Amino acid sequence: MPRSKEDWMAEGLKVLAESGVSGLTIDALSSRLGLTKGSFYHHFKDVQDYHEQLITYWADQYLSTADSYPQDAFAGLELLDNIMNRIFKPITEPEVAIRNWAHENNMVRSYVEEVEKARHGFVLHAFQMVTKETDQALLMADMLSTIMLGSMTSLPRIPTQRVLELYQEFKRLYGLMDLQLKSVDEIVSPAEGNTKEHSE
Repeated sequence: MPRSKEDWMAEGLKVLAESGVSGLTIDALSSRLGLTKGSFYHHFKDVQDYHEQLITYWADQYLSTADSYPQDAFAGLELLDNIMNRIFKPITEPEVAIRNWAHENNMVRSYVEEVEKARHGFVLHAFQMVTKETDQALLMADMLSTIMLGSMTSLPRIPTQRVLELYQEFKRLYGLMDLQLKSVDEIVSPAEGNTKEHSE
């Protein structure tokens, strides 16, 4: 079955998660994909070109939607829940290696900083819709970002389930769970009212 450039990118992130940047060799990648070195050179000039395209591919997963902010507090919190509960583990596994890589590679470092800025901007926007106090929203965004970064860089790694528990505790401390429940009630109540009117 023919392989696309996307396959090389996806496999590269898996290798990063498992072995770090030292595992990103042409031989290793070709073997894992069941392809020849010729296939690699069909898509990339050399290993350096592959590295640059790989880190761009990783960053674009975040930067391509960086300006797509939710329009209200409820939608923002729902999206945060989705990120934390469904994709936190798969997106952070290669990121540990990428952050280590950034310490020795300025190109990688610049992309990591750009992604971090975009993430923080998204979280800050979500919390600005929860509270009208700019300083409070910034404090909340900084705290959640610290929880996420700390969980990725701590040794030994904090288990994913524990990270989710920390996130839930963060929401409890700031009353975000109550806000979500209130929003759900406000969505459901009008529908119930309309049903009652029609029944009468």
